[in-house]
Amino acid sequence: MERKTTGLSRANHVGITVKDLEKSITFYEALTGLKVSNRDEIGGARMARVQGLDDTLIRYANLHLDNLNIDILEYAIPESETASYRNNQISAMHLCFEVDDINTALERLKEIGVEPEGAPMVFEKEDGLKSGFGTAVVYFRDPDGTNLELIAPQGPFKRKRQ
Repeated sequence: MERKTTGLSRANHVGITVKDLEKSITFYEALTGLKVSNRDEIGGARMARVQGLDDTLIRYANLHLDNLNIDILEYAIPESETASYRNNQISAMHLCFEVDDINTALERLKEIGVEPEGAPMVFEKEDGLKSGFGTAVVYFRDPDGTNLELIAPQGPFKRKRQ
Protein backbone atom coordinates (compact mmCIF):
# COMPACT_ATOMS: atom_id res chain seq x y z
CA MET A 1 0.00 0.00 0.00
CA GLU A 2 1.40 3.37 -1.00
CA ARG A 3 1.71 5.84 1.85
CA LYS A 4 -0.04 9.12 1.17
CA THR A 5 1.96 12.08 2.45
CA THR A 6 0.48 15.31 3.73
CA GLY A 7 3.60 17.42 3.26
CA LEU A 8 4.10 17.59 7.02
CA SER A 9 7.46 15.84 6.95
CA ARG A 10 9.66 18.87 7.58
CA ALA A 11 9.55 21.90 9.84
CA ASN A 12 10.07 25.48 8.66
CA HIS A 13 10.46 27.47 11.86
CA VAL A 14 9.86 27.74 15.55
CA GLY A 15 8.52 31.05 16.88
CA ILE A 16 9.70 32.30 20.26
CA THR A 17 7.83 35.22 21.83
CA VAL A 18 10.21 37.46 23.79
CA LYS A 19 10.00 40.55 25.97
CA ASP A 20 12.91 42.46 24.40
CA LEU A 21 13.71 41.76 20.74
CA GLU A 22 17.19 43.33 20.81
CA LYS A 23 18.22 41.43 23.96
CA SER A 24 16.98 38.17 22.48
CA ILE A 25 18.70 38.78 19.15
CA THR A 26 21.96 39.29 21.05
CA PHE A 27 21.38 36.04 22.99
CA TYR A 28 20.48 33.84 20.00
CA GLU A 29 23.26 35.26 17.83
CA ALA A 30 25.79 34.61 20.61
CA LEU A 31 24.38 31.13 21.22
CA THR A 32 24.43 30.02 17.59
CA GLY A 33 27.28 32.12 16.21
CA LEU A 34 24.91 33.22 13.42
CA LYS A 35 23.45 36.61 12.55
CA VAL A 36 19.74 37.25 12.03
CA SER A 37 18.83 37.36 8.35
CA ASN A 38 16.29 40.16 8.67
CA ARG A 39 14.29 42.32 11.06
CA ASP A 40 10.85 43.66 10.32
CA GLU A 41 7.42 44.23 11.78
CA ILE A 42 3.95 43.11 10.82
CA GLY A 43 0.56 43.95 12.20
CA GLY A 44 -2.96 45.09 11.61
CA ALA A 45 -6.37 43.48 11.42
CA ARG A 46 -5.56 40.76 8.87
CA MET A 47 -2.58 39.45 10.87
CA ALA A 48 -4.55 39.73 14.10
CA ARG A 49 -7.42 37.63 12.72
CA VAL A 50 -5.03 34.84 11.68
CA GLN A 51 -3.89 34.64 15.31
CA GLY A 52 -7.32 35.03 16.91
CA LEU A 53 -6.51 38.53 18.20
CA ASP A 54 -8.35 41.84 17.86
CA ASP A 55 -5.26 43.80 16.81
CA THR A 56 -1.54 43.13 16.63
CA LEU A 57 1.86 44.65 15.99
CA ILE A 58 4.79 42.23 16.01
CA ARG A 59 8.44 43.24 15.76
CA TYR A 60 10.48 40.24 14.69
CA ALA A 61 13.78 38.85 13.47
CA ASN A 62 14.58 35.62 11.64
CA LEU A 63 17.59 33.45 12.38
CA HIS A 64 18.34 30.68 9.86
CA LEU A 65 19.84 27.47 11.22
CA ASP A 66 20.92 24.75 8.77
CA ASN A 67 17.63 22.87 9.11
CA LEU A 68 15.19 25.22 10.87
CA ASN A 69 14.46 28.92 11.18
CA ILE A 70 13.93 30.67 14.49
CA ASP A 71 11.43 33.54 14.46
CA ILE A 72 12.10 35.85 17.42
CA LEU A 73 8.86 37.75 18.09
CA GLU A 74 8.20 40.80 20.27
CA TYR A 75 4.50 41.67 20.49
CA ALA A 76 3.97 45.43 20.91
CA ILE A 77 0.19 45.02 20.44
CA PRO A 78 -1.25 43.34 22.38
CA GLU A 79 1.43 43.58 25.03
CA SER A 80 2.81 40.14 25.83
CA GLU A 81 2.16 38.38 29.11
CA THR A 82 4.87 36.36 30.79
CA ALA A 83 4.27 32.62 30.84
CA SER A 84 6.49 30.12 32.56
CA TYR A 85 6.55 26.46 31.63
CA ARG A 86 8.59 23.68 33.14
CA ASN A 87 9.37 20.81 30.77
CA ASN A 88 6.90 18.53 32.56
CA GLN A 89 3.87 20.83 32.13
CA ILE A 90 1.18 20.05 29.57
CA SER A 91 1.61 22.21 26.43
CA ALA A 92 5.19 23.10 27.33
CA MET A 93 7.54 22.91 24.37
CA HIS A 94 11.27 23.24 23.95
CA LEU A 95 13.72 23.90 21.16
CA CYS A 96 16.59 21.45 20.93
CA PHE A 97 19.89 22.31 19.24
CA GLU A 98 21.84 19.37 17.82
CA VAL A 99 25.57 19.46 18.53
CA ASP A 100 28.48 17.16 17.78
CA ASP A 101 30.11 17.48 21.20
CA ILE A 102 28.14 18.32 24.35
CA ASN A 103 31.21 19.50 26.28
CA THR A 104 32.24 21.99 23.60
CA ALA A 105 28.66 23.28 23.47
CA LEU A 106 28.58 23.62 27.27
CA GLU A 107 31.77 25.68 27.13
CA ARG A 108 30.01 27.97 24.66
CA LEU A 109 27.04 28.36 27.03
CA LYS A 110 29.35 29.34 29.87
CA GLU A 111 31.17 31.85 27.62
CA ILE A 112 27.89 33.69 27.04
CA GLY A 113 26.84 33.49 30.70
CA VAL A 114 24.28 30.69 30.49
CA GLU A 115 24.08 28.10 33.24
CA PRO A 116 22.42 24.77 32.45
CA GLU A 117 19.41 23.63 34.49
CA GLY A 118 21.45 20.65 35.68
CA ALA A 119 24.48 18.57 34.80
CA PRO A 120 24.52 16.98 31.35
CA MET A 121 23.31 13.40 31.11
CA VAL A 122 24.58 10.64 28.84
CA PHE A 123 21.96 7.94 28.14
CA GLU A 124 22.94 4.56 29.52
CA LYS A 125 21.17 1.20 29.60
CA GLU A 126 20.22 1.66 33.25
CA ASP A 127 18.10 4.69 32.25
CA GLY A 128 15.52 2.25 30.87
CA LEU A 129 16.18 2.90 27.19
CA LYS A 130 16.45 0.11 24.66
CA SER A 131 18.70 2.16 22.35
CA GLY A 132 20.33 5.56 21.95
CA PHE A 133 23.11 4.85 24.42
CA GLY A 134 25.80 7.52 24.40
CA THR A 135 23.36 10.32 23.52
CA ALA A 136 24.12 13.35 25.69
CA VAL A 137 21.59 16.03 26.68
CA VAL A 138 21.48 19.16 28.79
CA TYR A 139 18.71 21.74 29.34
CA PHE A 140 18.91 25.50 29.78
CA ARG A 141 16.78 28.63 29.27
CA ASP A 142 16.93 31.81 27.22
CA PRO A 143 16.65 35.26 28.90
CA ASP A 144 12.83 35.02 28.93
CA GLY A 145 12.72 31.48 30.33
CA THR A 146 12.12 29.57 27.09
CA ASN A 147 13.04 25.90 27.52
CA LEU A 148 16.06 24.99 25.39
CA GLU A 149 18.08 21.79 25.05
CA LEU A 150 21.36 20.63 23.58
CA ILE A 151 21.62 17.07 22.26
CA ALA A 152 24.60 15.13 20.94
CA PRO A 153 22.56 12.30 19.40
CA GLN A 154 23.48 8.67 18.94
CA GLY A 155 21.56 5.68 17.57
CA PRO A 156 17.91 6.38 16.74
CA PHE A 157 18.21 10.00 17.89
CA LYS A 158 20.75 10.73 15.15
CA ARG A 159 19.26 12.01 11.90
CA LYS A 160 20.84 11.85 8.48
CA ARG A 161 22.17 15.25 7.50
CA GLN A 162 20.80 16.65 4.27
